Amino acid sequence: MMDNRRYQQLKQKYDQASTEVEKLDLLTELTLEVRSDDPERAMLMADELIERSEEIGYHKGIGNGLNHKGACYWLMSEYEDGLDMLTEALVIAQELNDELLKAKVLNNFGRIYRNLGDLSNALQNFEAALEINERQGNELNQTINLTNISNLYYDLGDYDTALEYALKCKPIFESYADHSRLVIIYITLGDVYFKKGEFEQALYYFNRTLELADNKTQTHSIAQSGVGKVYYQMGEFELAKKHLDSGLQLAQELESPEAEIVAEFYLSRTYAKQGDFRKALHNIEGAYDLAKDSLRRHDLMSIHEFMSDLYEKMGNIPKAFHHLRAFEQLKEEIFQQATLNKLRNLQIKNQIEVAKKEKEVAESTARLKQQFMANMSHEIRTPMNAIVGMARLLIEQNPRADQMKYLNGINQSAESLLVIINDILDLSKIEAGKIVIEHIDFSLRELLQSLYEMLLVKAEEKQLLFKLEIDEALPDRLTGDPSRINQILINLVGNAFKFTDVGFVALRCKLLREKDSRVALRFEIEDTGIGISQEYVEKIFESFTQAGTDTARKFGGTGLGLTISKQLVDMMGGEIVVQSELGKGTVFSVSLNLEIAADQNPVERPNRITDEIKERLAGLHILLVEDNEFNRLVAEDTLKGLLPDIIIDHAVNGQVAVKKVQDNPYDLVLMDIQMPIMNGVEATKYIRNKLRDDRKHTRIIAMTANVLQEDVQHYMNVGMNAYIAKPFLADDLMLKMAHVLDDEPVEEVIETISKSEATTTELPDVVTDMNFLNQFTRGDAEKKKKYIEMFLDNGPKLLAKIKTALDDKDYESLKVAAHSMKPQLGYMGIKEEVSNIFLIEQTAGQSAHTERLPQLVQQLELLCKKAFEELRNSIA
Repeated sequence: MMDNRRYQQLKQKYDQASTEVEKLDLLTELTLEVRSDDPERAMLMADELIERSEEIGYHKGIGNGLNHKGACYWLMSEYEDGLDMLTEALVIAQELNDELLKAKVLNNFGRIYRNLGDLSNALQNFEAALEINERQGNELNQTINLTNISNLYYDLGDYDTALEYALKCKPIFESYADHSRLVIIYITLGDVYFKKGEFEQALYYFNRTLELADNKTQTHSIAQSGVGKVYYQMGEFELAKKHLDSGLQLAQELESPEAEIVAEFYLSRTYAKQGDFRKALHNIEGAYDLAKDSLRRHDLMSIHEFMSDLYEKMGNIPKAFHHLRAFEQLKEEIFQQATLNKLRNLQIKNQIEVAKKEKEVAESTARLKQQFMANMSHEIRTPMNAIVGMARLLIEQNPRADQMKYLNGINQSAESLLVIINDILDLSKIEAGKIVIEHIDFSLRELLQSLYEMLLVKAEEKQLLFKLEIDEALPDRLTGDPSRINQILINLVGNAFKFTDVGFVALRCKLLREKDSRVALRFEIEDTGIGISQEYVEKIFESFTQAGTDTARKFGGTGLGLTISKQLVDMMGGEIVVQSELGKGTVFSVSLNLEIAADQNPVERPNRITDEIKERLAGLHILLVEDNEFNRLVAEDTLKGLLPDIIIDHAVNGQVAVKKVQDNPYDLVLMDIQMPIMNGVEATKYIRNKLRDDRKHTRIIAMTANVLQEDVQHYMNVGMNAYIAKPFLADDLMLKMAHVLDDEPVEEVIETISKSEATTTELPDVVTDMNFLNQFTRGDAEKKKKYIEMFLDNGPKLLAKIKTALDDKDYESLKVAAHSMKPQLGYMGIKEEVSNIFLIEQTAGQSAHTERLPQLVQQLELLCKKAFEELRNSIA
């Protein structure tokens, strides 16, 4: 630590300081530099800081010293003493109204609660600290808070979110050249990648930590064990033991329980893998004693789980059962506690309140997540727009047959990727488990043939045989969700190619039985790849695993992986299983029951672009505002290909656009959002508020990759007339342009048109679907009945309110009632295309279109009567 450059710089300033207060503030920073690697030395420095501060009555110095002592106790796993010190520090911070010190103390409280397995309190303290540092504009301290929140998501098994936060922190620490914190984020990244099964990445970050950390420090010990556990997962057992032994020896020298537990745990796993159960038991018992003594409940939970497995292998069933029960009890306590209502006031030791309102916490973290998702949306959709658009333009150039095969593959890949992107971006749907399974007619043979052609390129690249076998007895047209089936198969076949270097990959579709207009199918995906060891076959679909139950094989690339594939299969009432032998290959089987479509003849979709619409758009003079050259080319070629006499001007940023709108009478502006100099939102505000009357009302459509609900609402609020998502379909763009020119203020015109047409359709035989409610209640019959009874009580009341509001032309009340009914219908599995409840809500808010409401409400009433009857029968 004495060689640390920042330490030396601080020491030099300390030696040159002229006042005792300056020296004490610098001693605070020096203690921080020492603390992570040598907590015992830092403890002595903190005592000196407190003593000297007391001599001159410097309360801030006392508070800083107490905070450091609390953090040192945390590092030494002496949590009760740590809480005592931090409580005293918090009192001083509140008396001094020192927000910076308060944030540091809260952050350390969170660290201790995390190690104690009290995840609810940990999260509340981390987020309270984060809010303070955001107000203070302290970027470095915010990043420290985010690192701790990342670790908390790691504890909760949400490794994707943990990685999201950690990757945000890394470049900030790197920009500060803060080695003491860089090693912490590198450890975090190593752990997260390890859990995600991305072992090369994990190894990289653990090795980077070894390069940066001093040899005789706790961090160095943890990094050594990190390298060891990666080698364990990679099957390099001797290398694993070498690094784990080094980590354990150093941890014991430093008396670091945290580092010892990691090393002992993975040494035990390594010996167990080699069949040496005696040594495995010795190490895991050492880890157990340390975790128990230091109250590390999270570690205890994982240790109990492994000990149960180990004792079972040793034939000691009573002890195996004992540890299994202990594991389940701890898991229940920890993760039940993690979901406690954080709105309640939290009191730390000595009745000191550090609680805050849940709304403030949610807004704080939601901003970070919103920013990340918006950026991701834009970064993905911008190149996708060019890919989809240019592929479409090339298809229109009469390509050769072999070229057409590749272009169709590009289109199919892009469409599949966009389905996944949309699911990732629709946070509310994913987090609430509200992914909707569609029921539409489709051609199974066309789906499988398209998938085959798309992945045939991969087979050719790897020189593998790719077999497609479809049972001839299968009906061609079925009713189900082709996008989800395609998504599942792409994931499974893609994985097969990824892990197969020699031999073949086969996709088979078999008819198991046909009865009462339904078919039972089985898709089989077979490969001759590396296979999966028996240890992991049963765990391969687990959506939540703790330390020590990691999968041995890395899957994915989409971020959804096998867990989501299984969830989709479950939601369709199917089953997915795997059979595998290490070194010989794998067979995934997906069984589904689907309806046979009534019409076995393909139905061509009617052309939505009528001659009337084309005539309406003929001769338009539009301004295309787009800074990306590829997107500009795609939009221009698309529009000119469909509307040859259209006149298109260009602007590369919002500033140029404002000048051009000021000088020219455009019929329409297609406005990109993210641009240099002046973005699309700023340009729209300027046009609406500062240009003269004959220009300020120019119609503007946002063309954007940012399609989160919050973004879209913002565009409408600043005065845009509509939006279209990139990459766009030509028909969608033309429909949107036509309706905006006709002053149709509908946010999603295309969706509205399709749904208004649906209002005249007959109701299906069954309108409710209990799949979501079953999943939501986890099959609990009592809970399911409770929710149905609540709906049967509330639904008729809301329907009556809607009908009364319609009779009274009280459209605001109608909109509110429809908004309340919408989620309740969703819980009962009643789909929007049948209920039109979203359309009712939107239409009630549009005074120009209320004439649609009587028909929509009449349809809703018929639906509800049928739904009420079905639900009453289900609980009778």
